[in-house]
Amino acid sequence: MTTEQKRKVLKRIVEIESDIEVLKKARTELAANGYASATLASGGGSRSYTRLDISKLTEAISALTSELKKLKNLLKTVGEQSLWNNVLVVYDL
Repeated sequence: MTTEQKRKVLKRIVEIESDIEVLKKARTELAANGYASATLASGGGSRSYTRLDISKLTEAISALTSELKKLKNLLKTVGEQSLWNNVLVVYDL
């Protein structure tokens, strides 16, 4: 993976983390007040969520969390390997 590709992945990770926080705040407001709204304007276009969309908020958070995990794993496998990634156990009989 090139440096430019890593930069783009890191940028997307920051966007996803920000979007997750916005959606979690909206979901919390909805639960507390009975109303809330959130608008996300990220790379895939803009989306709005309102008080009627609590299940969609939860689905969006779940989808973003899944994407976030995949991107973080992508960086782990591409980055320098740790000494402890593969530990071989040798038994002496």
